[in-house]
Amino acid sequence: MNRMILKAPCVNLKTLQVLFIEMTAQNCNLKCKHCYIEFKDKKVKDYIQIDKIKQALNCINKEELKYITLTGAEPMMHPDFNQILRLCLKTSSVIINTNALNINDKKARFLRKVEEENDLGHEIIFMISIDNYDEKENDLLRGRGSFRKSIHAIQSLVKYDFNPIITIVNYNNEDETLLKSKFKELCASINFETSDINYKIIPLIEKGKRNNLPDDLDYDKLNLDCTTSRTLTINGVFTCPLLSSDNRGKCGSDFNDFSKKNYLETEYCSQCAGYNKKLFSFEL
Repeated sequence: MNRMILKAPCVNLKTLQVLFIEMTAQNCNLKCKHCYIEFKDKKVKDYIQIDKIKQALNCINKEELKYITLTGAEPMMHPDFNQILRLCLKTSSVIINTNALNINDKKARFLRKVEEENDLGHEIIFMISIDNYDEKENDLLRGRGSFRKSIHAIQSLVKYDFNPIITIVNYNNEDETLLKSKFKELCASINFETSDINYKIIPLIEKGKRNNLPDDLDYDKLNLDCTTSRTLTINGVFTCPLLSSDNRGKCGSDFNDFSKKNYLETEYCSQCAGYNKKLFSFEL
């Protein structure tokens, strides 16, 4: 009897341009309605060790690397965050993917000094999560008070000459042009003049949803995070932040020996491929 073997489509890592570092998988000061993370234990201590980051930075090709992104859950909750930030700035510019609840005037002033200490010209770039220009709608998704705290953080960062990027999960599938326009109005109201580069709109990734992809899709030409990035976690190297707790996304224990292939097996993969859009990376 002939049996048809179904094999998931494969995409390859072309160059490692972006290194995501998952600072913690479970520690966050918000529990957003649409978050892909399955929170299990509020008190878990799953912070990545500095030595693991040092080992990774010694293994990767720094000439190809464009930037390092500190991500999470909430990366700024790591007890050694400042030390890790300084370490990464010795290699490349660093993006901090944060809800910014831990940023106030004092913290923004300190982070400005950290950037100025670096004599290699590497920058600190903030990607701050706000999902709606309306305070009430945002807080329904992200938690009461999160809107005002994130706005205050943006004001503090702008005061010290940072130019934060706002990441928006388009939960209600609004027209992107209108969405940007509303956010520009919001930012102008707090004296933060922005352009399109200050916004990254991300489509909603739904748990358990699987997109049916066309049979003639050219996977080699897809513009996915896993074609130019890898994610370092306490459990090894994974293809992207979405799969950092899924063994189907694991491609090695460290950067000495890791796979450059990624099989699009999961429902998250099918949604990313359908959108054909990098959800976590940012073009500097």
